[in-house]
Amino acid sequence: MNKVLSFFKENESQYPIIKNIRVYGWEFEYDHLIVSSLSKYLFEDLDIIENIAPETNENRDGRIREKKYITVHDTGDTDFRHTAKFWSETVYKQGWEQGPYSASFQYVTGNDGIYHNIPDNEIAYHAGDSTQFDYKLYDTNVTGENEKPVVTISEDGYYEVDGKKTILLAPRAYKTWKEKVVIDRIAKTSDINDQGVLCKLIDGKYYIGETYYSSTYEKISNRGGNNNSIGIESCITVGTDIYLTWQKTAKLVAKLLNDNNLSFDDIKQHHYFSGKNCPQTIRMNGFWEHFIDLVKMEYQVLQFKKEGYKIELSVNDERVKANGRILLRDFNKDDEIEYTISTIKDGVKEELKFKKVLKKFN
Repeated sequence: MNKVLSFFKENESQYPIIKNIRVYGWEFEYDHLIVSSLSKYLFEDLDIIENIAPETNENRDGRIREKKYITVHDTGDTDFRHTAKFWSETVYKQGWEQGPYSASFQYVTGNDGIYHNIPDNEIAYHAGDSTQFDYKLYDTNVTGENEKPVVTISEDGYYEVDGKKTILLAPRAYKTWKEKVVIDRIAKTSDINDQGVLCKLIDGKYYIGETYYSSTYEKISNRGGNNNSIGIESCITVGTDIYLTWQKTAKLVAKLLNDNNLSFDDIKQHHYFSGKNCPQTIRMNGFWEHFIDLVKMEYQVLQFKKEGYKIELSVNDERVKANGRILLRDFNKDDEIEYTISTIKDGVKEELKFKKVLKKFN
């Protein structure tokens, strides 16, 4: 068995995920049944539809910046009319039925495709952290060896790294409302966004990134979202296969990581840059780590393909599409789907058979 088939064997599960989730949108919320695919890898090519906004657009900044992150959003828009194509055209035209549209993002994904609106190396307006600050690191004067330290805030308002007080003062919690100050205090650890504060270990010393207090969402957040990340909106449109959209998004993220020499730790939620509960449907249903697993699967298969492997799925079952998507339908108890994953390299074909057990759900 070659390393590709071994990788699939190690990462295939016996049962698919079958779960009812709540989808969150500003128009309405709805319940949606998630059924995962045969594999975490989506057996289809990455097809990107170019729809780059005109250089004259006000929502196309044009300034070039190095990319340090991939930022994942969802549209928060459940209207069946608002597909990926719709949102791509909205950025392109700078307007929609509700009026002018000033936001922008590099990509938007949905069942109807992946659309590219702003060049990857340019600034886009999607993260809520302004464009005044680029990615920057500050010396904490703290040393250590932990590659993934915990950042907290001391009682007197300084950042701490794994409990060691730094020389960096955390942003003060400050907010006004109707010209009145409603929050004005030293920030607490609980004010930090769920994904934490950027902290890098370089040559045995810790460095913390540019941070600020987002008064809108009352969270300490990180700069670099608009300037130094590639923003991806993912559709949660009612009537669509949301898991398919997640897989398409994961395939795109994997490519962008590869193209920009980024790591899995560089995949961030919109929440990281502003404190906003976004991508809300993934966050509220506990699917973020699973989404990262999808990205890791896509990324590794991409590396195999770069080595010359051709990878194919063979399945003869009406309940499964050619790309491995299990159709959203009722199953008899303990139904099974048999499928084969094959590889071809240097004229040598190898294959491995798999079986997925479908538990009956209500």
